[in-house]
Amino acid sequence: MARLALFDLDNTLIDRVGAFRRWAESFVQARGLPADAVETLEELDGDGFVPRAAFFAAVCERYGLADDIGELVAAYRRSYPENVRPIDAATRAALAGLRARGWRLGIATNGEPSQQRKIELAGLDEIVDGWAISSLVGARKPEPAHFRAAAAACASALEGGWMVGDNPEADVGGALACGLRSAWIARGRDWQLDAFRPDAEVATVAEAVQLIVRSS
Repeated sequence: MARLALFDLDNTLIDRVGAFRRWAESFVQARGLPADAVETLEELDGDGFVPRAAFFAAVCERYGLADDIGELVAAYRRSYPENVRPIDAATRAALAGLRARGWRLGIATNGEPSQQRKIELAGLDEIVDGWAISSLVGARKPEPAHFRAAAAACASALEGGWMVGDNPEADVGGALACGLRSAWIARGRDWQLDAFRPDAEVATVAEAVQLIVRSS
């Protein structure tokens, strides 16, 4: 069976920071909020880890908005994915090269069903063999069931595979629990956990792919 390389989506394969900023700029402009509200929204967003209901509750409180929180969340789910851009040329080339070497490629991502729209807009549906989205498979990283679902979507097995991602607990910790080797996208950060470490720290997906090829 072909070996498997799994990749996180947000801030690994795609630039979530850039996509969120584009959404925030549109939101601020549409609401007539001050220009510095974009930076405030980025702070309240918590790199995407703050639940959307809590995020919009904080936004409404900060700027005195009377909108229904549920409606804001629903509108966000529809509009935010449209701000995703195609993956960069280096990432595309690295993934294509790894696949040409016989590897199966998959995406393992937590999030709502709208993650699939982001995969499509990034052009990743043309490159990878399958994906697992937590809200659709009923398991979130770092749960082993999520990684098993991603492997099944790629018609592959976890044994001998890799996980590449930027989240220490969800991606690296989850990989360890499944017997996967891991490459952590550092994003300029230092590793902070003592309980476990990734097999490698890298700056880009392309660098991670080079590592995977050298180790195979």
